Amino acid sequence: MPKGFESASAHPTPQKFEGSDVNKIPAHQERPTFDEFTGGELDERGEFKEPTPEEQEKFHDRVARMSEVLEAADFPWYLDGATNISLYSDQMIRNHKDLDMSVFQEDLDKLDDLLSDQGFGIFINYREEGKELMRKATAQELGLLENPDVSICKVGPDGTLGSKDSHEAFDFVDLHIQNRDESGDVVVGYSGISLPKEYFEPIRKELPNGKTINLSHPAVVAYHKLHSTRAYDVKDLQILSPLLAPEDFTMLRTSVEKEAEILDKRIREVLQEVWGELSPVLETAPDPDTIAGKLWSHPEIEKRKTDESVANYISSISQYLSENPVVTIDDFIDQSMSILDIKRRTEEQVKLIDRLKL
Repeated sequence: MPKGFESASAHPTPQKFEGSDVNKIPAHQERPTFDEFTGGELDERGEFKEPTPEEQEKFHDRVARMSEVLEAADFPWYLDGATNISLYSDQMIRNHKDLDMSVFQEDLDKLDDLLSDQGFGIFINYREEGKELMRKATAQELGLLENPDVSICKVGPDGTLGSKDSHEAFDFVDLHIQNRDESGDVVVGYSGISLPKEYFEPIRKELPNGKTINLSHPAVVAYHKLHSTRAYDVKDLQILSPLLAPEDFTMLRTSVEKEAEILDKRIREVLQEVWGELSPVLETAPDPDTIAGKLWSHPEIEKRKTDESVANYISSISQYLSENPVVTIDDFIDQSMSILDIKRRTEEQVKLIDRLKL
């Protein structure tokens, strides 16, 4: 735990917000289009470009507003992502795209009430007929969904969402919903493994406005960064690594190795299920698009439609099957596992962890 931080505590209840009625929010609204994020660009030396004064002001406004909105929270919550890294040392390492935060499933009702009192709502993001849409969600509904794409948004007096130019600093915040397993450890989304509960005690950080914000443990930030191949995520890890203790590195390595075992088993199970639907289609020697459509129709695959690695797999295996329609289930699984190459990805993660320890 970074020095100078303490466990989070409760605060007084805020005043009731009277500016809009979140119960009058339209059922479906179009999600605003945001500019492409360029804050992760590296210069010729491999360093982050220094944030502009405007970017720094926006970042500090966002964080300060977050501390105000969540001041009265009597439940655990914490900031996610690289924003933590900038706040650990009070130095903005780069521009940050947005705010991300986590809350536990059992506290969604409390969060929803707290936000509603201040004119905010929790929305599910989804795509329909080529449009990016959002709809208001209840805490009860969110409890029934698996890994929903969720945002916290400001609701205007007319019941509609703000725009990308909204002056509300705490707006379009990505919300991650965490669950605990039977032992109280925290389940993470990549494979369903759990990380030790002691890593999820919010870290209290005092801000210049006199209020506090809850940060994630550095090892949790590192864990999520290990699951991305973006250049700026690796750079984030390099900046973060001095805050990690030897036992944190051990936890990270153990976790990614365990994930590989779980993923290998689960992927093989899904491929067995897919084959039952796919094999009759192959008898007609279909084109790659037809095969891809059948693969995407499997619920387990469809819910990962935004995962680039899954999309690449679908493209590759569909091409392979269209060129080799007379294959066995073993051929299909072997080729699929070769394309996905979980072992190689895990080896790369372990090598990166070992480099960060040096």
